[in-house]
Amino acid sequence: MNHAPPHRILFIDDNPSIHEDFRKLFSAPDDRAVELEEMEAAVFCEPIADRGAQTFEISFASQGDEGLELVRAAQEQGRPFALSFVDVRMPPGWDGVTTVEQLWKVEPDLQVVICTAYTDYSWDDMRRRLGTTDSLLVLKKPFDSIEVLQLAHALTRKWELTREARKAIEVLDRRVAERTHSLECEMADRTRAEESLRQAKKMEAVGQLAAGIAHDFNNLLTIIRGNVDLLALERPAEVGPDGCISQIFEASNRAAALVRQLLAFSRRQVTQRHPLDLNALLDSASVLLRRGIAAHIDIRLLRAESAVGTLADQGSLDQVIMNLALNARDAMPHGGTLTLQTSVEMLDDTHVSLHPEARTGKFACLTVTDTGLGMDSATLSRIFEPFFTTKEVGKGTGLGLATVFGVVQQHQGWVEVESQPGHGSTFRVYLPWIEYSTQASSPEPGRPEPDVDGASGRTILVVEDEPGVLKFARSALALGSFRVLAATDGLEAMRIWSENAGRVDLLFTDMVMPNGVSGRALADRLLTERPNLKVIYASGYSPETLDAEWLEAAHVGFLPKPYTTEALLRTVASSLAAA
Repeated sequence: MNHAPPHRILFIDDNPSIHEDFRKLFSAPDDRAVELEEMEAAVFCEPIADRGAQTFEISFASQGDEGLELVRAAQEQGRPFALSFVDVRMPPGWDGVTTVEQLWKVEPDLQVVICTAYTDYSWDDMRRRLGTTDSLLVLKKPFDSIEVLQLAHALTRKWELTREARKAIEVLDRRVAERTHSLECEMADRTRAEESLRQAKKMEAVGQLAAGIAHDFNNLLTIIRGNVDLLALERPAEVGPDGCISQIFEASNRAAALVRQLLAFSRRQVTQRHPLDLNALLDSASVLLRRGIAAHIDIRLLRAESAVGTLADQGSLDQVIMNLALNARDAMPHGGTLTLQTSVEMLDDTHVSLHPEARTGKFACLTVTDTGLGMDSATLSRIFEPFFTTKEVGKGTGLGLATVFGVVQQHQGWVEVESQPGHGSTFRVYLPWIEYSTQASSPEPGRPEPDVDGASGRTILVVEDEPGVLKFARSALALGSFRVLAATDGLEAMRIWSENAGRVDLLFTDMVMPNGVSGRALADRLLTERPNLKVIYASGYSPETLDAEWLEAAHVGFLPKPYTTEALLRTVASSLAAA
């Protein structure tokens, strides 16, 4: 049988003989302890073997203040008293009720038995002084020994259960608090994820709208620029810098730049990716930055010690750097510091949990920090929307940061922004990292210019659903002495193909066409019949929206809209001349 550690009992009485009586009582023979143990088991409906015999450690005090000091010392030692027998009358010091008041201030769980042979206090008097409590009993003198032992066993057991219950409640409270905190964190993460998803869906919808507008506008620009080219050939005298033709061409160039920004936002601009070092890119861009940034702004470049490699389109990243720098400049009208920094960052799950668009791994990072006006949360939630701007009318198009967003997304990266009103802004652009070497970035040897005249007389099948673009393409190719077969959709193109079997040298087709036959489907059909057929795609979208392997095949070329007469002729001649 396992024995529990002894419960401590304190006897406070001014009569030494009472001390002796209690000492004898609690030093009773083992058979009495067994008898009491059996009675205790019956009271609590527990088998004796489950708990073992309980022993007691007893202490004595003659006055209330002496007893209080013992209680304090026991508490400091971590061995508190479970029960105290307190006499009511203990002259010249505190009486029993006052003593109990003081004891409970130090040890609120202490079980108390007040021993009295007089009626100094009625039960109501004690309740008014000590409050209604189940930790207090009154024992009339002279008391029965068995009754005292039974009280000791029952009340120390009650004290023990009270402490165990409190510990269990504390553990439960702690677990509830931990679970509540965990749920709050989960809800916060879920809220951030939902907000990120809503923002992503909104940006995707706006991007699709912008791409559609840009695609249609590119068709119009192809007609305008193409016909301006043709008009310039017919009227060379009007091509001067002040002539109408030159002004139309200049306006079309500006419109084309605007379309490129829209396509950059929608991630459908034409890009050519090569291994790049962000350090070298920052050095080359700094020349333009110092020319375009006001003198009252201090520009600081912090380059990583080693190369920061990424696979990217240099022109697009130049655009990102310039747009972020110019945006920072506008945020510092009274001057400040613009810091551009490159680094290689290793991102872990902790970072990803705070930025849902992020990914774990190694990334090339470009950080642009200003000491300007900063932004509030409402502005931060909209800064990447196209045409959103906080600037005055005529001071900006609202496409700068939208372009940054689109370019970075197109490069499989993301942008993180930190800003507070009056404390500036920090933009961090993360791009996939690659091991960089100078050899990897070396350009291929230049190819000889294609011979347009040598390709003349060949037959070109042009497929374009936009009538104005089709008319221009026919006219431009006619200038190169090509034989042109024109179709407005894929079905008409297949009919013309069947009527001219064996005579078509090159297919020049738009990417998106009506009647369910796309340019890709048309090309696949014709290539099945003639594998050596040359194919050129024309589109206002990025070639990345197509099958990369198919585009990289030897017989497939790509011409972005809007294109000029010269670009069309050279692309066709180059494709026909290719082995």
